[in-house]
Amino acid sequence: MTTVPAKNGWFWLVQGVDLFRRSPAKWLLIVLVYWLMIALLNQIPVVGALIATMLLPAFSVSFMVMCDQLAHHHAIGVTTLFAGFRTRLAPLITLGGLYLASIVVVLGISAVADNGVLWQWVISGKAPPAAAMRDGSLSSALLLAAGFGTPVMMAFWFAPVLTAWHEMGAVKALFFSFFAAWRNWRAFLLYGAILMLIGIGISVMIGVVGLLTVAKIVPGDVLRLSAFLISIAIMPVIFGSFYAGYRDLFPSHPGAAEPLVPVN
Repeated sequence: MTTVPAKNGWFWLVQGVDLFRRSPAKWLLIVLVYWLMIALLNQIPVVGALIATMLLPAFSVSFMVMCDQLAHHHAIGVTTLFAGFRTRLAPLITLGGLYLASIVVVLGISAVADNGVLWQWVISGKAPPAAAMRDGSLSSALLLAAGFGTPVMMAFWFAPVLTAWHEMGAVKALFFSFFAAWRNWRAFLLYGAILMLIGIGISVMIGVVGLLTVAKIVPGDVLRLSAFLISIAIMPVIFGSFYAGYRDLFPSHPGAAEPLVPVN
């Protein structure tokens, strides 16, 4: 299998917006259902988070199927959320297990800097103590996690869809995904920078609403609802950008009967 040079990260996000606008109401409903399912799973102590993580590759394929259907002018529905569980589920679960193990390794490495504060924050939701923030140990742990987590993300970026649509084994899919991202690091760098700017913009907006809440100009429920609605609305665009990036780098995938172009 070969890849082609990527256009740029901006193209992926533009296409993500386009795929979202083709069926916004259904997108939002599906993402809401997904969010509720994951939230319910996470209510199960320890085991729930493990199951949710291992199922992540299968759900990722489901969202890719949704994008592919929309790109080919087909309808989507809530049942499409489970499309990724109908094809090569065993290797996708294996991929989920490897992803879980990778997270454990990365968090274990970060514990060298903060004695496990970040680990407890991610795994158990325990808020980091103020001392870890003041002495910089948490910041060091975050930098370590980012450094060692980046190649992990590169390996898993396209791995679920390569496993499902190209019938690759989990390890082979990780290999091809990593080197596809490596060869196109400029596109991914721009993509990440744009997402970071969007995240900063959203954080500023929420911060402004938060200040208005403190000043009792806006009720606190409005802040929580605003953050939730923004998260639900941005997720379809992110999923769509994943698909656009895949179509950009792997244009000869099994479902690529026509080019991915905006619909006027």
